Amino acid sequence: MIKKKLFLSAVSLLSILLSSFVIAQEDENDRNVFQLSLEELMNVVITPSRIPRFAENVTQKIDVINSQEIQQTVSGNRNICEVIGKLPGASVTVLSRNDANWGTYGGIGPKYSTYMLQGIPLDAFVDPMSLDLNAIDRIEVQRGPASVFYPNFLSQDFAGNQTPLGGTINLILKEKITKQGTSVSTSFGSYNTLNGQIFHQNHTVRFHYFIGTSYEISDYVNYGTDSSWLNIKKNPAYKKTKLYGGVTYFVDEEEKQKISVFAQETWHDGDKGRVYQQFGNLYGTLNTGYSIIFNDELSMQSHFGVRSYDRAWQESVYGGSDTLKSNAGVNQIIIPVDISLSWAHGKNNVLSIGSDYQNAKYFTWADPLAGYRIYGNKSSATQIGIYAQEEWSPIEQFVLRSGLRFAYIKNVIELSNGFTPSNNNDSWNKLLWSVGTRYSVNKMIALFANAGSSFATPALKSIAGTIPITDLRIVGHDGQLPNSNLKPESGIGTDLGIDVKLMPDLNLSARFFYTNIQDAIVDNVVSQNPSQSQSINTGSSSSIGSEIGLTQRSLDGLAWYLNLTLLKSKTINDLNSDQNNIEIPFSPKEILNAGCSYTFQMGLTVAPSLNYNGGFYDRTSKSSRNWFKPGVTINVFAEQNIITKDSYSLKCFTQLYNITNNDYEMPWQFKNPGFSAMFGLKTSF
Repeated sequence: MIKKKLFLSAVSLLSILLSSFVIAQEDENDRNVFQLSLEELMNVVITPSRIPRFAENVTQKIDVINSQEIQQTVSGNRNICEVIGKLPGASVTVLSRNDANWGTYGGIGPKYSTYMLQGIPLDAFVDPMSLDLNAIDRIEVQRGPASVFYPNFLSQDFAGNQTPLGGTINLILKEKITKQGTSVSTSFGSYNTLNGQIFHQNHTVRFHYFIGTSYEISDYVNYGTDSSWLNIKKNPAYKKTKLYGGVTYFVDEEEKQKISVFAQETWHDGDKGRVYQQFGNLYGTLNTGYSIIFNDELSMQSHFGVRSYDRAWQESVYGGSDTLKSNAGVNQIIIPVDISLSWAHGKNNVLSIGSDYQNAKYFTWADPLAGYRIYGNKSSATQIGIYAQEEWSPIEQFVLRSGLRFAYIKNVIELSNGFTPSNNNDSWNKLLWSVGTRYSVNKMIALFANAGSSFATPALKSIAGTIPITDLRIVGHDGQLPNSNLKPESGIGTDLGIDVKLMPDLNLSARFFYTNIQDAIVDNVVSQNPSQSQSINTGSSSSIGSEIGLTQRSLDGLAWYLNLTLLKSKTINDLNSDQNNIEIPFSPKEILNAGCSYTFQMGLTVAPSLNYNGGFYDRTSKSSRNWFKPGVTINVFAEQNIITKDSYSLKCFTQLYNITNNDYEMPWQFKNPGFSAMFGLKTSF
């Protein structure tokens, strides 16, 4: 069935191409990306090249989500992944407001599309729960391999190291403030959720800055299935506080040299719905950047960042007794650094060379009520990368891209489940490659193709686990089981697509892709109750799929989108028939997204959205896997202008999540809690 759908999609795209091919080819005037109108800037992206580039001059498929679209997203689980979830190829499975997204990108798993903040990596599982969207100007999403231009992220926690084989998601901060402004909002809704936000931005001479804070508290709700291992007995407490700020200093009047700093601290506290199940998480993010444009041809940029993740929780005796078993936690700090040079030569050619570095430290601890901490796992990892990429345009309509990256990674394991391993360090090096091309048939049609490789080493949590193997299926012993025999994985991703401008504001895009990973490391759900998983190597994992989408942004207040993704994934393990030739966990067969936004003359904006997920399995085992079908989720955002003056405005808004009350089940005995609503006021001055 999936092959038939892919074939029909291909025939439809070919028909569009042939019918449009008769349109005459037209040349465009030379344009300087540093001297553009605001409307033209909407067609400029920086993610594929680290410097501003017109979208028609890059080979990769790029989606840009602007600040208005971000504000109109209904986020039931307070996760940035839900903003990305409307795009083709993304399947979002956020377990709860307290837990990460375990969806998939391109059908190949949750860790094959990285997150970045201003071009340097973040944790794809933690930071979407932490960062505040008010600081974000836009989100650039690159679909397809990005493993040469951008590095892996050395997370040792959750699903481990993350690689941009399936793409990368770049959160672009507000930098140049054109207008002073302050906004204050408050809202109240389901589960006694109270939310308050304050944001201020301004500029003075060459300083542009913003500062903000948000606070949310809630009783929340039981998000476990019947008889779930979560054993929720009361409304879980939930509290999240964010404090953040950023400043950009333009050194000269021409704004060719700038220094930027951004910092955020997030406190996430609460409990899991029963006595002695409290948790307290502290997440810190620091980004600094320096860039300089030497002349019309040469520019340089560098970044330094700090990502700190401190999680602590209580373990209680399973079964309902009010007995504290232990306190436990995870501490992780990751420092990414990079520097790059870009040389614009010829008409549209760019040569980029650069280097990046990461250092990660990770340890787990437990306090069995003895008054001191016992360290379980303790490790460090180092990554060094050197890369070069050339984008060459021999004629205006044609772009060729090629790049190489040398990657070196070293892991040092000091403790594994409390013991020093006999072989406590490993190192690997790998030469990665990436190529791409784009051909503009005319002003309406462009064809593109890309291919690239990736390399990922097993993380400490995957190797050592968080519980010993002797805890297998023992009730109350939840966590990750160890696997000391894991091997590194390597992958290749390819795509082929077409962009068609049907009208000046109506775009059609389609992409076919294939991703293959050898020795793929996947998280296999070993047990639902207790909640246990284990990382394993499969012989290979692959995903083939097609995406087709329509988008329109008109000047009369109407915007809409419609996209469909069809996926077919499988893992091959000839050594184990139970794990051979079955679907990749969390990878659905169909994903459909639709939505629109319209502003009426009376000042009312309405933005409904729909997501359909055709369902997925949770583990690589024919005998014990479970099938989950989220089906349809419908959200609605609405906003009404009450007062609009030159100096201030007042608006009321509502966010309606899952209005059909679809409380579908998810892996690890979680469930969507169903319908929720928020109502609020926002004033700006």
